[in-house]
Amino acid sequence: MDMASFLHDTANENLTTIPGILIADRYKQPYGYKVTRSKGTEDFYLTYTCSGKGIFHNGSESRESVEGEISIITPGTPHYYATAENEIWQFYWCHFIPREEWMPLLQLPEAIKGIKWARLDTGLMNMRLSSAFSSLVHYNFDKGPYSERLAFNALEEVLLLIAGSRAVKLQKMDPRIQETLDLLYEQYYKPFTVASLASHVNLSPSRFAHLFKKQTGESVMEMLIKIRLQHAKKRLELTPLSIAEIAAEVGFNNPFYFTRQFSSFYGCPPATFRRKIKSIQST
Repeated sequence: MDMASFLHDTANENLTTIPGILIADRYKQPYGYKVTRSKGTEDFYLTYTCSGKGIFHNGSESRESVEGEISIITPGTPHYYATAENEIWQFYWCHFIPREEWMPLLQLPEAIKGIKWARLDTGLMNMRLSSAFSSLVHYNFDKGPYSERLAFNALEEVLLLIAGSRAVKLQKMDPRIQETLDLLYEQYYKPFTVASLASHVNLSPSRFAHLFKKQTGESVMEMLIKIRLQHAKKRLELTPLSIAEIAAEVGFNNPFYFTRQFSSFYGCPPATFRRKIKSIQST
């Protein structure tokens, strides 16, 4: 059965959302998962693929979504989407009505009619977007007095990061800083120092630190810690490893220091974060 037939092979229409109510979540869905809304919705539907592969169809055309890709289905667009064959699709999603000032941020190219598309090409941008989406989902489920406002702020950060990633493509990063970023993303668990990284790209530590901050907006060690925390978060979500084992795997020698850094970045200790994720996944 081809994908178009698979997507249409259902008599069941999925429920449409209530316009104006912001909802968001993260899903992990195996092959067989599919959604059908032949008349579309009245709001915008945003997805960000973390891993695996999904397929989007607008009634006449299809487009795959792979890791690092964003889709925005516009209101009124018939849509069908599903996990691709032999894949497990992990993705964030959000239904929303944009504020007026957000409209310029939604001007992405259409991959297929009614469905806009963008791709994040750097690990840095993917890390930042994943963090913003994680906050969006957290506040969407939180019941605090300012949770709704915080959720909208997180969504605005998501949209700004997507728009910003497209603007960054027009800028040229210093190849020495790009080489450093590639090294940090590939070998984040190693005991790097500013001096060792500077030596790797033949710069003095002071010149290297200044250039890195100017190009990325983060200090070298701040960036390394965030990369490690992002990998730690994935392990908390996807593995049964202990907190100490995760800390060691991602490059933290001290689990208490890891817990402090994780709590500062994600707003709760790693054990609490894991419990929340399990609670969300079980609902």
